[in-house]
Amino acid sequence: MEQAPTGIPMSPAQQGLWFAERTGTAAAAYLVPAVVVVPEPMEQTAIDRAWTTLVRRHPLLAALVVETAGEPRLVRGEPVPVAHRTVGAAGLMAGLAEELAVGFDFAGAGRAVGPLARCVALRVDDGRTVMMIVGHHLVVDASGRDLVGTDLAAALAGRDLGAGSLTHIGELVQAQSDRIAQALPAARAFWAGRPAPPAEVLMPGLAATPTVAEPATHLDIEWNPRLDAAMTAGAAELGATRFEILLAGVHAVLARYGNTLTSVAVDVTTRRPETAGELGMWVNEVPVTMSVDLQTSFADLVRAVRAEARAAYAHREVPPARARTGLPPRLALAPVSTSYLRLDPSASGVDRLFATASVRAATHLHFIDTPHGLTGRMHVPTRLLARADAERFAAHLRTLIGAGLAEPDRAVGELDLLGAAERAALAALTGPALPRPSTTVLDQVRAAAERTPDAPAVSGVDGTLSYRELVAGAHRVGHGLRRRGVAAGDVVGLCAHRRTELVTGLLGILAAGAAYLPLDPAYPAERSAFIAADAGAKLVLGHEAAMTPLSGLSLELVPLDAGAAFAAEPATPPAATDPDGLAYVIYTSGSTGRPKGVEIGHAALVNLVAAMGELIGTGPADHWLNLTSVSFDISGLEIFAPLTAGGEVTVAADAAVREGTALARLIGDTGITHVQATPSSWQLLLDAGWDGAPVTALCGGEPLPLPLARRLRPLVGRLINVYGPTETTIWSTAAEVPPDPRRVTIGGPIANTTLHVLDAGMRPMPVGVPGELWIGGAGLARGYRGRPDLTAAGFVTDPSGRRLYRTGDRVRLGMDGDIEFLGRGDDQIKLRGHRIELGEIEQALLGAPGVTQAAVAVWSGELVAYVVGVNELAPVRAHIARVLPRFMIPRDFVRLERLPATPNGKLDRGALPAPAEDGADLDNGAAAPAATAAEPDPADLTRIVTDIWREVLREDRIKPDDSLFDLGGHSLTIMQITARILDAVGVEVPFDLFFDTPTIDGVVACVEELQQEDA
Repeated sequence: MEQAPTGIPMSPAQQGLWFAERTGTAAAAYLVPAVVVVPEPMEQTAIDRAWTTLVRRHPLLAALVVETAGEPRLVRGEPVPVAHRTVGAAGLMAGLAEELAVGFDFAGAGRAVGPLARCVALRVDDGRTVMMIVGHHLVVDASGRDLVGTDLAAALAGRDLGAGSLTHIGELVQAQSDRIAQALPAARAFWAGRPAPPAEVLMPGLAATPTVAEPATHLDIEWNPRLDAAMTAGAAELGATRFEILLAGVHAVLARYGNTLTSVAVDVTTRRPETAGELGMWVNEVPVTMSVDLQTSFADLVRAVRAEARAAYAHREVPPARARTGLPPRLALAPVSTSYLRLDPSASGVDRLFATASVRAATHLHFIDTPHGLTGRMHVPTRLLARADAERFAAHLRTLIGAGLAEPDRAVGELDLLGAAERAALAALTGPALPRPSTTVLDQVRAAAERTPDAPAVSGVDGTLSYRELVAGAHRVGHGLRRRGVAAGDVVGLCAHRRTELVTGLLGILAAGAAYLPLDPAYPAERSAFIAADAGAKLVLGHEAAMTPLSGLSLELVPLDAGAAFAAEPATPPAATDPDGLAYVIYTSGSTGRPKGVEIGHAALVNLVAAMGELIGTGPADHWLNLTSVSFDISGLEIFAPLTAGGEVTVAADAAVREGTALARLIGDTGITHVQATPSSWQLLLDAGWDGAPVTALCGGEPLPLPLARRLRPLVGRLINVYGPTETTIWSTAAEVPPDPRRVTIGGPIANTTLHVLDAGMRPMPVGVPGELWIGGAGLARGYRGRPDLTAAGFVTDPSGRRLYRTGDRVRLGMDGDIEFLGRGDDQIKLRGHRIELGEIEQALLGAPGVTQAAVAVWSGELVAYVVGVNELAPVRAHIARVLPRFMIPRDFVRLERLPATPNGKLDRGALPAPAEDGADLDNGAAAPAATAAEPDPADLTRIVTDIWREVLREDRIKPDDSLFDLGGHSLTIMQITARILDAVGVEVPFDLFFDTPTIDGVVACVEELQQEDA
């Protein structure tokens, strides 16, 4: 007999590919084209006859796939008839690409699937006949493509190719499976000593690493003759092949992008002499995974990559997914892949550069080495990586390899990576240059008072102060403080309620030549006591009621109420204020739990006010709202921007700060022109039904979500997104949000400020690649008060002599020169091998229907989402499932009335509540439906599933929480387990479940849920 009724087995590599198709993630990624061009017209009957001849020689081209007990097998089928079409020469390539974008139908496990190849014949209007065979990778590999092309050309010439045997192919596959079984222990030992390939990769402009096959963009890779010659000479000098130099170059570039672990999957053939003339999947992807030390030389890296690749090639026949435990099946074994051919492309009519319509990895590099030099093609996901970014990756690869070959003993981290234009763009991250006057904000307020002494300066619930009254009151406070022993350079605490006297007291401290130290009345007494002591406060100035919690301090508490304590003091300036002196000390939370005081000088504060005036305009007509607590540094802009320009500041009462309706009324009633607030405060205002005002709106302190920007922008005159750490004086960057925003950035540097996106070695990161933001310029703080260790760690002088502040924030520079904020470095987590930005999940949640606020935290190793504004969580879950990869989807969702906030209005992530202990959504408390009588008892169901796992995995000792992949599970075992569960209890478990909860407990819970849905 030609074949057994059950068909021939699939090889382990084919089984993995079949699993990917069954999960629905592969699209057209596994289509392999073979193109033959005949220069003259051909008759349809001759074409059909040639196709029949080809299929007779290679019966896999007509094979079908059937599943038996979860195991796929190949059986004989009938070939698909040739599709005949006519096309113009101009539309030929588009026609071929359109054909190649259509995948095969793999839906439904209960029926035969296939055939796995088709033939299209295109009659071109210029007389040519172009034939393309589209074969699935299950039956055609790269060598098989050449074989198909050669045999098709022979068949078109009328040659008889003979008859192939499906049974013979099955024998070859079985022989390979036997060899794999024998080699498996050694392969497992080898891969157990290697790190698992990372699931993601950082690349310029890459929005995300693909988790499903994506439509592809194809770019030619060009190498100039000089670089080509250098590779040949370098290969001889380093004792490596040209491909190994290319592979080392890819690893080096990825390492320079900030990837601590780099992995490139290399296509390697598993063909042997006996399979040379047969179709099939005689190929494997072998990951070459490295932890590249940027201090190692390029020569040493080439040698290390060569050694690792050759060691991995020794196990090429065993699919790594079978040999490595703990690694779930992936569509792409590594986030970057490559293939390499050394040949003369004129040897046949097959176009070896014709590309598939889809790509599985973030980048696939297909190199072809010919006698005329190196060429190739780069395939990238169109949706996730722009062509310009992909071209820059190719340019970086060429530049670095060229630099490495020119200086092979130079460290990888020191090799040229960027082109001249990109270096210039990075060097241009400098704000406008503004003169730096030798003055203070107090001097500027005094100057405004001289110009318009009777103009309103400060208003609040306790009335309005003119400029004359404000400056006179500040001078009296200054005299009183001097009389109490305050000297130039001292620090004076300020603990006051939200009244006009707060501003008088603040300016009075500056008038005494001292620096102000905010002590928020809402802070716990212990925190305020620590801050006052740590800063070495001379005394505390404030309202008596506000200072009551501080009565236990051994500091003098000076009342500010109604100015009674200073009524007898003169209204003349008490002392000269040093423009190079200290303006304020403000405390921020420390990573160790101990608050740290940031020292800001007058020069930095003056620069900030001037820079923001340059950006948004400033003048006597300005009327700012002081919405923010003085203990939050951004309040300084709200107070000093208007007062230095002769404008007015209104101090919002406590009730207006907390209640949206009152805040909206205050803005409307007082003629406010400028409002600065955190996103949380803007959300509070919008939720109160505020219908807008022609104000200049500044948003900062937290990332501005795109949905909020879109909602807020039409309601205001201008919207400015601002960013800056306390250590760089309030704001360092700004971005004008357009009327119809499509993304939100933090923009570029303000005046006299420099921005630097650097790696851990303080080297510039390429455009589009995430790095850490460092800030330099006039806004830098002096350091941390009394903490020289922290100052030395946070404020660093770079090799060029610039003093920079290390923000700890992850950003990337866009092609347009704007900075995109990606999140705190300490908000990036690693969960089950995946690098996850909590901020990215939060942004996705904000795109769900009805969600107005969102936060994400980690509890017991699981992601938990917190959302505000929705009554039902099901739509939120559905939205997240559409936009995020599985590993980023929170396990638990919690509805809250509002997100917890710090006194400064920022998210208090540490105050987010724990999810329900049973892992259920904290929703409306509805009980789960009761199990029906037809369902198995949970204990019986657990026993059934456990027995199935034991049978498939051939392992007796399995605990309910053991991971399938830690037990050696792989794609075939998943299919076999699901098939047996379907037979046993009538429930088809989705393959996706095994990626999310690959345990017996997880499978049992899924079966119970599916049974309830069917009941």
